[in-house]
Amino acid sequence: MRTWITALKTKRSMRAESARPFAAPRKNRIKQNGRFVLRIFFVVFAIYAVTLVFPFVWLVYNSLKSKQEFQFDNPMGLPQNWLFSNYISIFTDPSLNFNLPLMFFNSITLAVGMVIAGLFVCACTAYIVSKYKFRGRNLIYFIAIIIMFLPTTGSLAVYYGFLNDTGLYDNYLGMLITSAGGFGFNFLLLYGFFKNISWNYAEAAFIDGAGNFRVFFSIMLPQAKAALVALGVIGAIGVWNDYTSQYLFYPSHITVAVGIKRLSDDIVNYGTDYPRFFAATVVSTLPVIVVYALFQKTIIENTMAGGLKG
Repeated sequence: MRTWITALKTKRSMRAESARPFAAPRKNRIKQNGRFVLRIFFVVFAIYAVTLVFPFVWLVYNSLKSKQEFQFDNPMGLPQNWLFSNYISIFTDPSLNFNLPLMFFNSITLAVGMVIAGLFVCACTAYIVSKYKFRGRNLIYFIAIIIMFLPTTGSLAVYYGFLNDTGLYDNYLGMLITSAGGFGFNFLLLYGFFKNISWNYAEAAFIDGAGNFRVFFSIMLPQAKAALVALGVIGAIGVWNDYTSQYLFYPSHITVAVGIKRLSDDIVNYGTDYPRFFAATVVSTLPVIVVYALFQKTIIENTMAGGLKG
């Protein structure tokens, strides 16, 4: 019996040893295939990154050329003489039919005002729906989600008529009021943040005699400060790049997006001076790039965290 058991163990060990040489090459092949796939993905994404970066780089170095050099000499090569005067002339040349400093002022005031108004209303709505129990609370949350799936293009005519009839058309107050909707992506993300803030802070403040407004402004909003900053940066970039609403509902106050579009349409009237047009485009794009680069980490961390918590 012992002899039979010993022989069986020996046979099993021989099978295991014979299988090992085949298992090692298989693992190596899997690792090699995985590395090959990663290299392919790296090459594909590297090419995609180049296609995104190259147009902006091409725009920058062509904005430093003269009109003659860009049109007749070498539009794809580096400039022979680096003309930084193109950037100065777009601010100071009276022959140009657009006022870039005024466009910057209009865009900045709109971005700051509309973002603050929208975030404040969204924060109030998200806080009430997430922290207070009342009839219809779940219905409001459901409606907030459904609204995001409805297209708004078909309502532009009615929207235009409403602003015109109420006297809110083409003025700063009208743009602020229309930006304070209270729902959308900002509502959902802030709802997730407020939902995960402990109510013990509010109860302790109520015991000390604080009211609902004091709890909201002094306790709840400061804890959602990072999310508010992230949403504020995203919203400001969206307002800065917005062309449609500013062109339709704020026409007499030309912003950067509207002004650059008009300049591109009228470029022939300026003697096809594309380098100066490129300089104006770079200047209008640079603030967005700088702001996003400074707050990139805050945006990614808080938007992802808010989505997961909610």
